[in-house]
Amino acid sequence: MRFEAVHPGTVAVWRVQSLVAIAVALLALAALFAPLLAGGALAMAALIAWLVALLVLAALGWWLPEAWYRRLRYCLDERGLSVERGLLWRHRITVPRVRVQHSDVSQGPLQRIFGVATLRLYTAGSRFTVTTLPGLEHDTALALRERLLREGDGDAV
Repeated sequence: MRFEAVHPGTVAVWRVQSLVAIAVALLALAALFAPLLAGGALAMAALIAWLVALLVLAALGWWLPEAWYRRLRYCLDERGLSVERGLLWRHRITVPRVRVQHSDVSQGPLQRIFGVATLRLYTAGSRFTVTTLPGLEHDTALALRERLLREGDGDAV
């Protein structure tokens, strides 16, 4: 089995998403701390705590997408699609071709900018009814979906 990495543009998509989420969270946190920042005995401590949170979350928002990217791989063979992912808890999910009921390739606005897409495979009778493979180049996602459909025995859609 030869596993392949997803498109490197995935890292940029995940970084933008995480940094936007962090910015929203920090703005909400700033609103909560606004009375403390307006003055008073704890103003300096609250400002330092907010700045430390900003630095830690920004560092995680920059580093984690790259780490997730390095651990996300896939392999398509005659039996089906296998996906490996996970930082601390590693998972290998194998979707047999004959179990695929429906497939979907989606691309959000941010993914379109960076040229990546997500392949979703919907299966029957398993614990994981939807398996997603983010970060594929859009044409690659379409080709994988077509290959899964073409090489099946007619049960997959």
